Amino acid sequence: MSINLKQIAKKVTTSLVIGTVILTSGSAFAQSYTIQRGDSLFTIAQKFDTSIDALKQANDISGSGDLIYAGDKLTIPTSTHTVKTGDTLYRISKENGVEVADLKEANDLDSALILPGQVLTIPVAGSEDQSVQKQANETTETTQGVRMDITEEERELLAKAVHSESRGEPFEGQVAVAAVIFNRVESSEFPNTIEGVIFEPWAFSPVHDGSFWQTPNDSAYRAVEEALKGNDPSGGAIFFYNPVTATNQWIRSREIINEIGSHVFAV
Repeated sequence: MSINLKQIAKKVTTSLVIGTVILTSGSAFAQSYTIQRGDSLFTIAQKFDTSIDALKQANDISGSGDLIYAGDKLTIPTSTHTVKTGDTLYRISKENGVEVADLKEANDLDSALILPGQVLTIPVAGSEDQSVQKQANETTETTQGVRMDITEEERELLAKAVHSESRGEPFEGQVAVAAVIFNRVESSEFPNTIEGVIFEPWAFSPVHDGSFWQTPNDSAYRAVEEALKGNDPSGGAIFFYNPVTATNQWIRSREIINEIGSHVFAV
């Protein structure tokens, strides 16, 4: 909830202590900042890449006064992004300098699926709120693993699949291909192992034409690691294909939810 600083000005200013960032219980991205000794609206606006007027509006500060007190909290205004056709959380995160996990947390998203016209809250890049949450996420990732536990043999199979299916594609598209395989493992429509998904009959053409067994490049391994962290530029797809070269008419009947490079991604 925003703080009325006109009321704060009436308080006895004995609480000039260095504050810490406090997360609100409603959201990890409420953008609540505790004013520290030496802060001003100008320095805080610079810190969070916003304006003094935006800070005043978000905190109900009227007039030309900018008196603030250490230990009190300010609400930092956030920006928004209206999803366009072709947007992915991965792409939006890179454009705004935030993490995919932060975008999902800020918008209460359970998956990477987003739709054109949807308005997303963009958490403030570099805020202490994000730093605290990121550290917590990293700790959780270290202790609990990533999207799923895989063996070195499975990692190698994934890299071969990414390389054979999407070498020459944008890196985002390579991550999306790896994510599709993970999505299939987690779907009841497909085998529940990496090996089972990749070697399912006629699932991936490179397996049948032999190109699957080429040595993966570094980009393929990096794409696997990115998808393993939970990043899914496909938006939750379980199919992908090149609409220029695809001859399977059934695959064209699936609902397309994204397009990256020469591939479309579908459910």
